[in-house]
Amino acid sequence: MAPKKQLHFNFFEMACTGAHMAIGQWKTPGDLQEKKDTLEYYLWLAKLAEKGKISCIFFADVYGAEDLYEGSAKACYETASGVGWMDPLALVSGMAAVTKNPFIMARTAATLDHVTQGRFAWNVVTSYSGTAARAMGKSEATEHDTRYDAAHEYMELVYSMWEGSHEDGAKVFNRETGQAYDWDKVHKVTFKGKHHNSEAWGPSHASPQRTPVIFQAGSSKAGAEFAGKHGEAIFMGGNKPATAAPTVQRIRDIAKAHGRDPNHVKFFPQITPFIGRTLEEAQEKYRKALANADYRGGLAKLSNYLGIDLSQFPLDEPFKMDDTKINGIQTMINIFKRDPTKVWTPRLMGQQMAFMGFAQMPVGTPDMIADVIEEWAEEGSIDGFNVACMMLRIPSPPPFLQFHANSPNSRRQQPNQLRRYFSQFLDPKHGLTYLPQISSNS
Repeated sequence: MAPKKQLHFNFFEMACTGAHMAIGQWKTPGDLQEKKDTLEYYLWLAKLAEKGKISCIFFADVYGAEDLYEGSAKACYETASGVGWMDPLALVSGMAAVTKNPFIMARTAATLDHVTQGRFAWNVVTSYSGTAARAMGKSEATEHDTRYDAAHEYMELVYSMWEGSHEDGAKVFNRETGQAYDWDKVHKVTFKGKHHNSEAWGPSHASPQRTPVIFQAGSSKAGAEFAGKHGEAIFMGGNKPATAAPTVQRIRDIAKAHGRDPNHVKFFPQITPFIGRTLEEAQEKYRKALANADYRGGLAKLSNYLGIDLSQFPLDEPFKMDDTKINGIQTMINIFKRDPTKVWTPRLMGQQMAFMGFAQMPVGTPDMIADVIEEWAEEGSIDGFNVACMMLRIPSPPPFLQFHANSPNSRRQQPNQLRRYFSQFLDPKHGLTYLPQISSNS
């Protein structure tokens, strides 16, 4: 019998209330959503991840409240749908933030990689949010395909900074000769593109990883192309293995077309398991969580995803994605259109979005959840999960962690660098032949 693959589990978090589509769960007694402005919460979360043998903590991030629904952010704030957004960069060594200038991003990432000794990863996101655009001084979000075109340039430039500005051995600090750096191994980076330009000396000598592990999410045509070219770990949707497998294959085919080993691209769907000692106990947890889901907060989030104010449509009448011009997240649009027999109303869509969206949500005993995970690994061709917990409470850890820590397949990881930990699926794609031409110093 062939050995089963080693799966990786990541915590999926957001440094704001509502987490990732767990809108309304703050109403559960003892829930910690309101504590996300304290260092204590994130220290607890990190210790919990270590105890549960979690591979990493994956942070999604937003810039600004969702204010398209009803023409204001009222619903967003009243339901605690992704508000009180802290900067994850200042909290833990993982981030989903974007910066205006690639040089600043390159310096920030190199700094974090140095101080964490190679345990930093970057979740690359092209923002769809008009709210975020206005917060940054723009009038509106960049058009979908254009922002991916700009993102390709962005990546080429930061790769140049990380991989080409300092050769190995550039940092010398030889007290006998008085030489701190080997000048012949230090290079100026010159980049001229359609969207980004830079002429600069690299911000730092080579960090432990040089280029951090690249996480990415996107399954539209442009998003899949970006993932296939740059991504090492892909956060993906899909509530069934059969619907996920084609996306996995499509992106791996794109990776192969870019000269990469397709098996070096790994995939992580979201999962929110409801685990009980009995099926009935797990089902009761599910029912309580569903009762807390606030459809108004879900509609506020979905309005921003789709780029339209859903409050203009009757709450309980059928809504079709073709009813109006939509220029939002293509993956979300396709999910709602997937089943032509399913009748969606704005209320139902809002409730769905407030209750973890379309993530896999198995309900049952530990053995039942293990069966679901194995099915995904075998039929969905995935490599692990981003685990989004519906409720987080002290002192009791989420049931998933109790299940995962006691699993016979789990193992204590050594405190190696993140890149070494993920070595089985990282792609040696960052050699100089992969990067834009780097000018030499003079």
